[in-house]
Amino acid sequence: MKIFLLEDDFSLNRLICNVLEQKGFFVTSVDDGYDAMTYILNNKYDLYILDINVPGFSGHEVLEEIRKIDKSLPVIIVSAQLDIDNISKAYDLGCNDYLKKPFELEELLLHIKYHIKTLYKNDIDKDIIDLGYGFSFDLKDQTLYKHEHEIILTQKEKLLLTLFIHNLDKTVSSEMIHEYVWDNKEMEAVSMRSMIHKLQKKLKSGMIVNIRGVGYKLMKKEFT
Repeated sequence: MKIFLLEDDFSLNRLICNVLEQKGFFVTSVDDGYDAMTYILNNKYDLYILDINVPGFSGHEVLEEIRKIDKSLPVIIVSAQLDIDNISKAYDLGCNDYLKKPFELEELLLHIKYHIKTLYKNDIDKDIIDLGYGFSFDLKDQTLYKHEHEIILTQKEKLLLTLFIHNLDKTVSSEMIHEYVWDNKEMEAVSMRSMIHKLQKKLKSGMIVNIRGVGYKLMKKEFT
């Protein structure tokens, strides 16, 4: 899962990044609104964490741009601005949460955990996505299991599996994979095929199918 962080306090930025990355999340972080605008206009993320008072465009302006692109993805505001006008403006612009500084990192993780569940409406009361055939994916820790035994994934494999779960039983195009997993950065087509092949080998044969000329699909499990 990809998280975008806008926070101009260097120490807090690094601390949040380190904690989230330890939990298995892929984090893109910036410390000013100009860079934030560049990234959100050219890449896709699953959840956004925004400070308000930052150099360049404010967190409010960045939030407004995010909502022009996508009205549903979770946005958490983290700010020392405690006046009702700033809080009200953030919610009016479409934020899902407003976390007041200072806060415990565990509190931020709890908020993230809650909003992750909103991305998986069929599993709203679960931390674990059942993929069938003994496989499951822990949303909170970004961990793949087979019969409760962890299967080690690379960071890009985690991103790819998350993308497939977002689009369960739907075709994911090569362009979508390039944008989500590689952030639209230059890559060789063989790199994508190689990574997909490696993930296929870690799952049951036939779970990820190649839709020739279009992309790939993670098939829903068969219930019996």
